[in-house]
Amino acid sequence: MSMKCNRNHSQYFYDASAYGLAAEIERPVKQSVHTQAASVLSTSGGRGSNRVEKFCLPPFVSFAAAYTEVGGSYDECHNMHTTYASAIVEGLNIADVVTADRVVSRMVIYSPEVGNEDGEHSYDITGSHFDNLRVAGHQIDVKLATQTLHQHDTYSKFETAYCGGRAGDLLPWGDQDDKQLNDLEKSEEQYHALNGLGQRAKQWKKKKTSGKGGAYWCSAAGHLDLKDHVKDSELKNFGAIILIPKFGVVRLAEMLVHRDYRRLTMFRVDMCSGSSGGGSGGDTSGSGGSPPQP
Repeated sequence: MSMKCNRNHSQYFYDASAYGLAAEIERPVKQSVHTQAASVLSTSGGRGSNRVEKFCLPPFVSFAAAYTEVGGSYDECHNMHTTYASAIVEGLNIADVVTADRVVSRMVIYSPEVGNEDGEHSYDITGSHFDNLRVAGHQIDVKLATQTLHQHDTYSKFETAYCGGRAGDLLPWGDQDDKQLNDLEKSEEQYHALNGLGQRAKQWKKKKTSGKGGAYWCSAAGHLDLKDHVKDSELKNFGAIILIPKFGVVRLAEMLVHRDYRRLTMFRVDMCSGSSGGGSGGDTSGSGGSPPQP
């Protein structure tokens, strides 16, 4: 006679990853910054972590510490699998142009209740933030649209709002009018990292699709208006995309939203002037699920 097992057994696959920083410098000297403080979760769940301290590749990038953690487990109280990923970078310095005391990226994934495989994952980035973010010496106290994303925590909710014209502030380039979109397209002449972005933004505004069931690109800082933070500055921004003369482009809090997957990248930098290259960091992502029913 077999005894009842108290442990939850299922065919669920956990999925989460996080990293502190990675970069590729192309000139004046070609150098790679291998992915720092990377953590990947086992498909069986559990916990993983990593930490790197006092990293420096002068004059391009340095940080005091970067540490990540991922985890996944079955929540018996709510009858669901939960997954999380976090990435923290302290003392960030990118070419003395982008600095921050602390960058925090946090992603939590709630899977459908066990027995409800047709349900949707929900995602939350509560706790993600910048401490003392400065771009070209200007302090930018950006508050991420955590509440808006919390309201659109499932794929279907997000797609309905994003494609229905009710989440313009979540577009990476922000909710811009035609004149501003023309300015964005013209900026590509000077900032090559923006190549094709202006046309893409115009097409998006013109089509206003009802949804295609694929992945969406957005930003938790798409509502950013630099005039609210910096007076009489040489900087220009289109939503979460900041243009820095004779340096390049900085993008804040970018997100990829897929039906069964989300990814948050707190900063991405493209240098395209005195130096060229790019890097990103404060990255968390997660998914999960069971094999499809036969």
